[in-house]
Amino acid sequence: MTVAIVKRLAIIGGGPGGLAAARVFLKNAPNFEIDLFERDRTVGGLWHYGDQKRQGSPMYDHLETNISKHIMKFSGFPFPEKVPTYPWRKDVFEYLKSYSEKFLENEDRVRILLNHRVDSLSKKGSVWSLVSHNNVDNKDSRKEYDYVVVANGHHHEPRLPQNVAGLDQWFESGAAFCARDFQNCKFAQGKNVVVVGNGSSGSDILNQVSTVAHKLYHSVRNPEEVAKTTGYPQLDILTTVPKITSVDWQTRSVNLENGETIKNVDYLVYATGYLYSLPFFEPTLRADLLGGPSKTSAARVHNLWKQIFYVKDPTLAFALLPQLIVPFPLAELQAALMVKAFNGDLQVPAKSDDELDPELAKKQPAYHPIPDFKDLDYYNELQSILDTAGGAKDPLQPVKWDETYQQMRITSTSDKQKRNIILTKHAKESRAQNKPYELIKFSL
Repeated sequence: MTVAIVKRLAIIGGGPGGLAAARVFLKNAPNFEIDLFERDRTVGGLWHYGDQKRQGSPMYDHLETNISKHIMKFSGFPFPEKVPTYPWRKDVFEYLKSYSEKFLENEDRVRILLNHRVDSLSKKGSVWSLVSHNNVDNKDSRKEYDYVVVANGHHHEPRLPQNVAGLDQWFESGAAFCARDFQNCKFAQGKNVVVVGNGSSGSDILNQVSTVAHKLYHSVRNPEEVAKTTGYPQLDILTTVPKITSVDWQTRSVNLENGETIKNVDYLVYATGYLYSLPFFEPTLRADLLGGPSKTSAARVHNLWKQIFYVKDPTLAFALLPQLIVPFPLAELQAALMVKAFNGDLQVPAKSDDELDPELAKKQPAYHPIPDFKDLDYYNELQSILDTAGGAKDPLQPVKWDETYQQMRITSTSDKQKRNIILTKHAKESRAQNKPYELIKFSL
């Protein structure tokens, strides 16, 4: 009689990536015992907002997803019918809690270690050593593992421009802050505000602040293109401007790359994205992953294959590093590949993505964005690799990006524009009624 060798797995992070990894390993890898470390008092990751704003959280009071619930869902686990097409922040948190309760809690092979902050991760020989701190009893503990999945997210360390003279003074005074410190629009009542960045958070903050600000500026790389965007707020108080070159705290002025100057500015809000942060890795490994000996965060993670596996030691994998993707179903698909690699059914190449495709670093020099609709190629490529490794026989099948899912993904762009139009009209009506921005429920 052959006795199965039990493999020890540590998952760092209890958000969507960590929860999905735990579910897939429980279902597809009965030889694994799992410890999931979450520094918060509950699972949910950044989606846990709590009763009050958490310091450094990218969440804000009036937040809804920009991905519909139909395409955002995990495999075989839809959002409740009552949830709107674009779920609110609280809806997503409750969905993740329900996911954890259904698939993970009361399972013998997984332990969810809440209030456990991971402080150190290193490897000696064939064993990973993980040191965590219990925030409740204030004690440290060290445990050993055979495999590690890092699912700590990438919304901790703001990505700020390094060449804007005078910006430090604005941050020190509290007149400049990042999107992760935005809570609601009330700070902007009657103020002159510059919002920097045109991603999802930047657009949301812009829309919400437009309901109460005196004058509003939107600083972007290509003002002409942004001004043409359907659904963009057409308000008398709003001016789209180019990139900021310098700022002067004493005169409250902002200088732009076209030579113009904005005067009497009260606040700068930077919604310019985030860096990848890996503070718990031992220095040598962290330097190899982040591209420098003194870095604890960087614009990209290096030496990976398919943006998942560390090629120099494939017992280490990362969940949900790519940006501009549909995260929940992707997390399960990536985890299914991790099972194959950790069990020896999938051979991870010794060369990284950049080495296999030298042009990749030029195409994606900063972080891991995937151009519009190219994420479909990524999902299908991962599925093909999984199929080759015998994925069709796995008990848990991740979402397959078949014709139905692909069509939902393609139409999601026009759906977002419809959503933006609705939200813009709502913001304009709120301003006309002298009301700060609040969420409204609607379905497309």
